[in-house]
Amino acid sequence: MTSIKKLLAAIDFSDDSRNAISRASRLAAEHDARLDILHVISESFLQAFEEVCRPPACDEFVLFENTRRMLDELSSKYVGDTGIDTIVSVKKGLVVEEILSASEHSDLLVLGERGWNPLRDILIGTTAERLLKRSTRPVLVVKRPAESAYRRVIVPVDLTSDSDIALRTAMLIAPTADISVVHAFGTPLEGKLWLADVPEEQMEEYRGQVRQRALDKIAVLLKEVHGKGRAITPYIEKGDAASVILDKEEALGADLIVIGKRRRSYIGELLLGSVTRHVLASSKCDVLVVH
Repeated sequence: MTSIKKLLAAIDFSDDSRNAISRASRLAAEHDARLDILHVISESFLQAFEEVCRPPACDEFVLFENTRRMLDELSSKYVGDTGIDTIVSVKKGLVVEEILSASEHSDLLVLGERGWNPLRDILIGTTAERLLKRSTRPVLVVKRPAESAYRRVIVPVDLTSDSDIALRTAMLIAPTADISVVHAFGTPLEGKLWLADVPEEQMEEYRGQVRQRALDKIAVLLKEVHGKGRAITPYIEKGDAASVILDKEEALGADLIVIGKRRRSYIGELLLGSVTRHVLASSKCDVLVVH
């Protein structure tokens, strides 16, 4: 993603989705982008609606019109007089499928963390998580009201060949924010070294070598990615990746985490990576997941 020209906010009228439309409208204004606002009426709800409420007392057309009116009211409240181009739509069908289809030509998909159905979330995962497994677009999961532009952003990197993608995305979506690059490293040989009674000073030397290699790689990454003098602070710590990321979120007061998700086989897409899933579930700030 090299620019943000079109955003899609998928909402279900829950408090979290209202936060999503608030953030999406702010981002659209910041990037002079178009904002599409979508609500999907699920097939299961329509079936229940038809069974419980039959014409002439109830009518599917009236349901759609009332839903669209509510979307228009939300658009007016959150988009207001920003002047951004906004399109509101109501669709029916399978929620995840309809959102995926609508997001195909968007630069960013914006969602609330949770919806109205916590029992369904427990059984099959949140709509956000199901979309993250399959979406090829960047997905922003909003957890907080959008009180200001993003100011403190964390970008976890594993220093593989595609580590630059999340960092470039963070710089694009939050052009004025302070960015911190976080890398968690492990020392896989440490256990065997202990068994071999390697002295502690040699253990420390080994840990230092691993850390220095990570520092060198991050220096190369920052040189390649930011050529405009923008300050980016690196943090390199030993430990479990998810725990290091979440500790840094709290310590730095981050309002956004931009984390990568690798492309996988179809079977692999059934599960999010463990680190991404842990961060998504446990973080308090918004999370942007990019390929």
